[in-house]
Amino acid sequence: MATWGELKKAGITWSESSKMTWGKLKEFCTINPKAKQIPDDMEVSFVPMQRVSDTGDVQTDEIRKAADVKKGFTFFEEGDVLFAKITPCMENGKGGIAWGLKNGVGFGSTEFHVLHPDPEKVSSEWLYYLTSWDEFRKQCARNMTGSAGQKRVPKSYLEQYKVYIPSLEEQRRIAALLDKVSDLIAKRRAQLDKLDLLVKARFVELFGDPFINSMAWKKIKIIDAVTVEPQNGMYKPQSDYVTDGSGTPILRIDGFYDGVVTDFSSLKRLRCNDKEKQKYLLKENDIVINRVNSIEYLGKCAHITGLIEETVYESNMMRMHFDTARFNPVYITHLLCSRFVYDQVVNHAKKAVNQASINQKDVLDFDIYQPSIDLQNVFADFVNQVEQSKLKLRQSLDKLETLKKALMQQYFG
Repeated sequence: MATWGELKKAGITWSESSKMTWGKLKEFCTINPKAKQIPDDMEVSFVPMQRVSDTGDVQTDEIRKAADVKKGFTFFEEGDVLFAKITPCMENGKGGIAWGLKNGVGFGSTEFHVLHPDPEKVSSEWLYYLTSWDEFRKQCARNMTGSAGQKRVPKSYLEQYKVYIPSLEEQRRIAALLDKVSDLIAKRRAQLDKLDLLVKARFVELFGDPFINSMAWKKIKIIDAVTVEPQNGMYKPQSDYVTDGSGTPILRIDGFYDGVVTDFSSLKRLRCNDKEKQKYLLKENDIVINRVNSIEYLGKCAHITGLIEETVYESNMMRMHFDTARFNPVYITHLLCSRFVYDQVVNHAKKAVNQASINQKDVLDFDIYQPSIDLQNVFADFVNQVEQSKLKLRQSLDKLETLKKALMQQYFG
């Protein structure tokens, strides 16, 4: 199917094809429809923001009496599209179709825009995919209003958004194809999640629950386990960052997840001198830990392995190095990523508005366990085997996500 941009270049206007319609979004759906009159004792679905994912999942199984939610919440009906309008939920992609509503009616967060499709013009599925398209979200972000931290996409912007709507038959074909790709993406993610659970189960099998310490492992402070104590990373102004491939790569907080650096080759780069590099250079088997962030991400850590060139790390994290004669870095990373250590992070944290922090002294005071190094190595070997399986799944997932983005660009670009 030709894109709107290609059709324009070919000199084709929308009026030349009865299967194509070009207009404002409000011509195809009602945005934030008025609530219908329903009995107070009628059961309805209740959907707060946390029940909507960034992958289109809308959980509708929480039931309330209509009288309890009629006032102060947003009304929607079966098949309506929910679109998170507030930052950062909007940028994070929160939204989905409200299916399976109790008695066909739902109420939810006031931070949703509701798009009620005209069934003779547009399908719920096509409308959802439009609103989940990265470029649509980027354009919405550029048109937000309000103060920092409370910015929202105005209803008027959605109403005036110009869009190409194909025939309903074509919409169904597009949605069916995107559904297939989305289902495959969801399966790959589920497979990765299962492997993560397998690793956690193996950890408990070998070392026990750290909250209980039923195997009576020796408990020590981190200060007694490291050969290099925690050190804050490098701060550089944005003007020192480069995009021409020169400079030195820098590990930032968005560069690692669940104990693993996502991709060293994709790190941002910046200018730094030899003295700075010497001070902030990452070394193989270092551990980095996030020292300032929102409370849920505070203490996020990663094992540094597989460095491909000299790499430094930024100021909102600390770097440390454990005694490898006593601690396998794979074991220690999984322990640091556990709830056992996270609870210590929270207890030590200095909390401020929208963020919290820990310092070197806090980290050195954390309790950890010292199982036998042989047992730690058994666990590390198991993790490495699982990582090989995860690598193949991630490669498949990357290809599927690239395919989906290409299809979205073709259909909506």
